Amino acid sequence: MKNKVFFIAAIIPILLSPFITMTTLLGLANSSGKIIGSISMPLFELPFIIIYIVIIKLIWKFNFGFKLKKKMFPLVVIIPVIVMVILNIFTSKSLNVIFKELPSGQTILAAVISLLAALVIGIFEETVFRGILFNYLSFLFRKTNYPLLFSGLGSSFFFGIVHLSNAIIGGAKLGYTLYQVLYAIAIGFTFAMLYAKTGSLIGPIILHAIIDWSDLFFNLAGEPSISGINWSIIIIIIMFAISGYLLYRTTQADSVKNLGFEAK
Repeated sequence: MKNKVFFIAAIIPILLSPFITMTTLLGLANSSGKIIGSISMPLFELPFIIIYIVIIKLIWKFNFGFKLKKKMFPLVVIIPVIVMVILNIFTSKSLNVIFKELPSGQTILAAVISLLAALVIGIFEETVFRGILFNYLSFLFRKTNYPLLFSGLGSSFFFGIVHLSNAIIGGAKLGYTLYQVLYAIAIGFTFAMLYAKTGSLIGPIILHAIIDWSDLFFNLAGEPSISGINWSIIIIIIMFAISGYLLYRTTQADSVKNLGFEAK
């Protein structure tokens, strides 16, 4: 009964994600007052996740893993993250706006606000999809031959599918959204394996925030137009898939026993 109730707690933020992840745009203006860019600010994610974490910990004495650990950032994860940040910079159509049209004060404001927004998104998504859903699936698959693999793939699949809301609700172009779903699945699996290997959500949260910051800040004047086959994104997907696989191969299958509601 306890775990069935926990399942309800696990899917609530996923089912409500289209509403919880609603954003408002912070407009950025040039010296003449014309709005030339914007940053999406999450409205409800931070208050929701704070209340959610407190309730889960009180009811189940849940071990999320909000702890600093040694070797939280293996090189095998750092490399694809750096490549993705570089990709966001070089595919950006906002560089001229950022460095030439925005006043310095607005640029600094955009950098800070986008960093805060990215951190909130990272905390929300890593807590829900790695801290809760991954742990719950680990419990469900605990008697199978590959509990770590199945729970990692399952949680990352849901993580990717949720990004379809960017097109359905946010109005993003379908081609860009499909790429986003695919690399969200690859990134989700990598972060799940990083979480299992280190026993800490801090690493996935920080790396997630870095990726989202580079997207929010360097695309403040609009997302790049993507159509057809985009090899740079395909390479990113492959790099994260390889990273996740290498982490999986070096992580003990029973490592999740020290996480979540199975922790003693």
